[in-house]
Amino acid sequence: MATVPYLREQRRSGVITDVARLKFPFPNEQFPDLETIVNVPAGGMSVGEKDGKALFPHIVAVRRPGSWLKMMAEIEVADTVNEESALSRWKPYSECGDLILYVPFGLAGEARKLAKKHHIRLAGVRAWRYRPVWGLEVVDA
Repeated sequence: MATVPYLREQRRSGVITDVARLKFPFPNEQFPDLETIVNVPAGGMSVGEKDGKALFPHIVAVRRPGSWLKMMAEIEVADTVNEESALSRWKPYSECGDLILYVPFGLAGEARKLAKKHHIRLAGVRAWRYRPVWGLEVVDA
């Protein structure tokens, strides 16, 4: 694997782990019936199929008992907020349930434009960044 794509995926993997830990801490006292599944590095919970291929968003929250889809999240880095991501991942995921999109600070507007252009229904757009000392910061965008 080329260095830049490898580093990008390492960066994204770290953001996925941190977002899951901070924003999807299930089960917890408030939501003991929810469970978070992180589909990185390998898929653990599919939310559906498209063209015979299972769909594995980065983070999935389900209601237990059973596996009732509650919400899911897809984490993007600067060079993955694009047409290809919108059509190949955001759109099929959003057709399965509530999708929250996490994008780097400064790219929420671009993500919203792509979603509108391709008729993608998002449950929310959040902006993320790392800050020295404090770590991951996530805000509604």
